[in-house]
Amino acid sequence: MRVAIVDDDEKQRKQLRDYVEKYASEKSLDAVCFEFDSGLNFASDYTEPYDIILLDIEMPLMDGLTAAEYVRRTDGEAVIIFITHMAQYAIKGYEVDALDFMVKPVTYFNLAAKLNRAVKVLPRRNILKLDIAGGGTQIIPLKDIYYVEGSNQYVIYHTLDREFKVHTSLKAAEEKLGRGFARCNNSFIVNLSHVSSITGNDVYVGKVPLPISRARKKDFVSGVNRYFGGLS
Repeated sequence: MRVAIVDDDEKQRKQLRDYVEKYASEKSLDAVCFEFDSGLNFASDYTEPYDIILLDIEMPLMDGLTAAEYVRRTDGEAVIIFITHMAQYAIKGYEVDALDFMVKPVTYFNLAAKLNRAVKVLPRRNILKLDIAGGGTQIIPLKDIYYVEGSNQYVIYHTLDREFKVHTSLKAAEEKLGRGFARCNNSFIVNLSHVSSITGNDVYVGKVPLPISRARKKDFVSGVNRYFGGLS
């Protein structure tokens, strides 16, 4: 369980860390804490996902609400719990799908209650970390990928409304995607959960038709049938 503690008050960060470690010990959980002294430092280099984020709202340079907005651009699954001096600030937290909030001073029993909720909804981290061609990193939940396209020395990950280009091979991408994905031809890998229909020699991924090669059709169709039959 990766827990990010974001607070400009060093004493507060240490207290929260002690509480999290105590909670993990009592619940026989593995927990690793990562401390950040500002929302800016935390959000500007969000390249590794966290399961739970304890996020102070009132911080200089970048407040917690703004930091959460940045996080949500690449990570829609992390459990965010806001910490604040004034409860009315936390209401805005629900705009970034925060789980809950705590009013300072934080007690162990208060935090433990919030962590009980958080643990129940911890994301199943089925994600890919992509090193985008041209620079930058993107974290994508596997469920958001519709299909993957091989294009020369690049691979393009297609989601519902975005594309991410990575300098790698389609074979390497296939190994990372694992079960639930299948090739329909030599150039495309399909997320079977987004297959809407198979018509003739085309598979529709959402509304996008992709060709099924003759050599792969039997295995591909069998894979689709197994997947929707609950056998994959």
